[in-house]
Amino acid sequence: MAGYSKIWLILILLLQVLISTAGGVGAAYYYYHNKKICPGIEVSGISLEGLDFSGAREKLHRELSQPSMITLHWGESDFSIPLYSGVYEYLIDEAVEKAISIVAPRTGAWIETLNVVRWLPYRQSLEVPLVVSSSYLQKELEALREYIDREPENASFVIEKGTPLYLEDKPGAKLNIAESKRVIDEYLRQGRLEYIPLHVSIILPQVTREHLPDFSECLASYETPLDSENHNRNHNIELAIAALNGWIIEPGQTFSFNEVVGPTTKEKGFLEAPVLQNKQLVPGVGGGICQVATTLYQVALRAELEIVQRSCHSRPVFYVPLGQDATVAYDLLDLKIKNNRDFPIILAGQADESLTFSVFGAEKDPARNIEIVTEEVETIPPSLLEYPDPNLAKGVRQQVQKGEEGYKVKVYRLVYEGEVEKSRELISTDHYLPVNEIVRVGTKEVLQVKK
Repeated sequence: MAGYSKIWLILILLLQVLISTAGGVGAAYYYYHNKKICPGIEVSGISLEGLDFSGAREKLHRELSQPSMITLHWGESDFSIPLYSGVYEYLIDEAVEKAISIVAPRTGAWIETLNVVRWLPYRQSLEVPLVVSSSYLQKELEALREYIDREPENASFVIEKGTPLYLEDKPGAKLNIAESKRVIDEYLRQGRLEYIPLHVSIILPQVTREHLPDFSECLASYETPLDSENHNRNHNIELAIAALNGWIIEPGQTFSFNEVVGPTTKEKGFLEAPVLQNKQLVPGVGGGICQVATTLYQVALRAELEIVQRSCHSRPVFYVPLGQDATVAYDLLDLKIKNNRDFPIILAGQADESLTFSVFGAEKDPARNIEIVTEEVETIPPSLLEYPDPNLAKGVRQQVQKGEEGYKVKVYRLVYEGEVEKSRELISTDHYLPVNEIVRVGTKEVLQVKK
């Protein structure tokens, strides 16, 4: 009897399976052949199980939330485009048709049947496609150009506090509106409203940091004191520095101070300040630029550059030792320096409490040191010039000009390696003529009345 019970139990179970399967097959036929949405299908989070086209369409119209914006993305920036009624449309019919057409994960009647009877549950979520007005997108993307489009920036350098400072190159960018609209449309049709990538073309700069010369080494630097009380003079010095700052001298090229600074005219902003003329300080437009030329000359000597042209002042100046100055006068006296290195050099100056100039390049021998030395060869005493003056009483002497000594000097460049002097080169022999003493001597006879 126990054996018959087991047989009956097996038959009953088989019958239940057959009945359930038959029911599943019937349900599957009902869903798939009556265009009903099968179980497990959601559209934008809304279950449409068992609904036909019109029912699903009505439910989506009723329950579908309305979007307020789409979010675009490029680089590290997000951009929001607001959506208003009339500029977008949900493609509900398209979503419903796709939901009805969905079958089980794999085609085949058995899989469909198992899903319908929930023996092998299957879930799939769709999104309702969204379309946005092409003209509206065009307008909004055009507005984004202000935040995205930029011209490429070439690598360059500026002189900051007397030192070359490199400015890195930056790529440019240009928003590709046509391609961006295509990507946006593709994302929206998938129901994806966030993090939509913009199509931006990158424009590479023509000059990168690798294209710029190497100015990492300071070849030489020199400082001269400024007269803080003479504002016009210091103004002229600053104008000359501005013209010279960042000036590059290529290998073998000769630099001309007058060509770079140009004429020191009022039209160019130069002011009147004392200048040396005929051994005398007189007012002149551009006074002070000789100190710039002198400081630059000192740097060139210490950088062992070739001095092509240089003239000394008619009288000693207060800011450098004898024989170590340089005077300039447009179209008359110039300072010319040749770059005798095999790499470019750059000039860098600044003026605050003092005037400093430096020369930068790619290489410098740290063991090589330069010293500029002045040797006084001769002191030239002034002459005494006396002129009779009939307007002065006889015997009265009146000094018109104070006498000052003149000098003959030699300037040498000493090269040291460590503390050992390796060479001594004569740089120049300069003459500073004396200033003669001028005295007026009275010749007027004065009658004395005896009392």
